[in-house]
Amino acid sequence: MELDSFAKLISEKRKALGLSWAELSEKTGIEAATIEKYEAGKQKPTAADIKGLGNVLGIPPMILMHGPGTVHYSGFDENGHRTSKWEEF
Repeated sequence: MELDSFAKLISEKRKALGLSWAELSEKTGIEAATIEKYEAGKQKPTAADIKGLGNVLGIPPMILMHGPGTVHYSGFDENGHRTSKWEEF
């Protein structure tokens, strides 16, 4: 895991969503001081924290772990039709 990339991703997305460390902490259950360390690149995140941050910030955990890139999503829509989409992060 590239800590600088992870730190930049979560910091930029948190700010873009207008969330403070305290607000992100409340939504994820991660201590605000820990989030601050993550954003400073001073602490490696746990798997649970990557998942929680990804859910709240809308960033796929794979991107948080490996850095920006393209992610493929596939599934089914409400009518049962297969869906496929690529998204750049």
